[in-house]
Amino acid sequence: MKIVWVTSESTPYAKTGGLADVSAALPEALATRGHQISVILPYYAQQTGKLNLTFDGFHAMLGVPFGPETLWAQIRIKKLRENLTCYFIEFNRFFDRSTLYDWNGSEYPDNAKRFIFFSRAAMQAILALGLEPDILHLNDWHSALCSVYLKSPLYSGFPAFRNTRSVMTIHNIGYQGIYDKGNLYWTGLGWEYFNYMCLEFYDRINLLKGGILCADIVSTVSRTYAEEILSPEYGFSLDSALRHCAYRGRLRGITNGINTKEWNPATDSRLPARYSAKNLKGKAVCKAALQKRFELPERPEVPLFGILSRLAYQKGLDVFASCLEDMLYHDDFQFVLVGAGDPGLQKHFQYLASKYPQRLAVFIGYTNDIDSHLLEAGSDIFIMPSRYEPCGLNQMYSMRYGTLPLVRHTGGLADTVRNYSPDAPGKSTGFVFWDLNTESLRNTIRWAADIFRDSPSDILAMRKNAMRMDFSWDHTASLYEGLYHDAHQ
Repeated sequence: MKIVWVTSESTPYAKTGGLADVSAALPEALATRGHQISVILPYYAQQTGKLNLTFDGFHAMLGVPFGPETLWAQIRIKKLRENLTCYFIEFNRFFDRSTLYDWNGSEYPDNAKRFIFFSRAAMQAILALGLEPDILHLNDWHSALCSVYLKSPLYSGFPAFRNTRSVMTIHNIGYQGIYDKGNLYWTGLGWEYFNYMCLEFYDRINLLKGGILCADIVSTVSRTYAEEILSPEYGFSLDSALRHCAYRGRLRGITNGINTKEWNPATDSRLPARYSAKNLKGKAVCKAALQKRFELPERPEVPLFGILSRLAYQKGLDVFASCLEDMLYHDDFQFVLVGAGDPGLQKHFQYLASKYPQRLAVFIGYTNDIDSHLLEAGSDIFIMPSRYEPCGLNQMYSMRYGTLPLVRHTGGLADTVRNYSPDAPGKSTGFVFWDLNTESLRNTIRWAADIFRDSPSDILAMRKNAMRMDFSWDHTASLYEGLYHDAHQ
């Protein structure tokens, strides 16, 4: 199939989160399976430009209708392999910024214009490049408007789109692209699109909502998350639109994969010792190295809990903060916490680290690749107490490294982690709790620590089982192939 993948970010060209990783790995996996893949993304002059890329061609003078005028952009072309090409939309007025979406915590005031322009430019690029896609795959609110355009008279009559079907993937429904309705002016669409079955959202425009309701199929990044977002609790006011999709059989959940070559303890050059499910001796070396790196006592018998996360409400780190000091005072555990975000949480964790330096190490910021891989390899248990988690990647990284995730039963965490059972430890891969409150999280951490100390054979069986789980992108790509075929039914 000919697939055009439209995204606002992709590793290594520009990244703020997991969307970039997916936008690199899934197109690559689909190309490996024989599909013709074109990736369209912005050319961010201060991010992509730093990479000093060599381009294989340029398409100058791409005309992009924008309100009453036509703006002129350039397309930079980079061929990654015979059937995988990246097309960068270069327009410095919108994409020459120090960050992708915001400045000092506040989004750019012209973000609506920036990504209305990007969506229109993507449609124009498809025409200019003669791509004629079978599938137009859109990602989050930044490119959601493309599915509205595809159904509109602006593009539906072009032969290039005659056989095109759209897939809208929601990576995180908490971000929707909600703006003043006056921004409809820049889209080129008439006011007939400002209605509750398209872009209208409480007298504003909602780009993700329009993308959802106009797409042929809507997907999200795990099966459980696809079920959760049908409820008011998780749907962020789009649950009604999503129930409409689900009722028509147009909502699917497909769990993301991970890069199993990059995240492989048997070949990972970032680690002080390598290991595998057949021989786990190197994991103890990594634990000692992690303790040394973060200036904790090197004690192999103590359960070491790792956390690598944004310090945000979504991640449940406020609940973890509320139960942490009790454990630091009463329990002989060690914690390594790496992340940044909420200033209050940062100060709280730093205060506790200064008070209990033998049991808690805190690094505010984001580690380099060496430290993140060492954190996954050296921890015994990895904590992810998320309020909601569309998919999550760290629990899969952890399992690859024989580190047992301790997670709340939500979204992709529920789909990927098998709760410990003393009757079948060889079928378990981690520890799961359901209620997000201080008592439940604290009890689960203590439960996991008890199993670590009292049942080492169960821990070993769980580690080996976790390391053998298949989280490859090839498996995920095969599921998307089925979704693409369904979009054409």
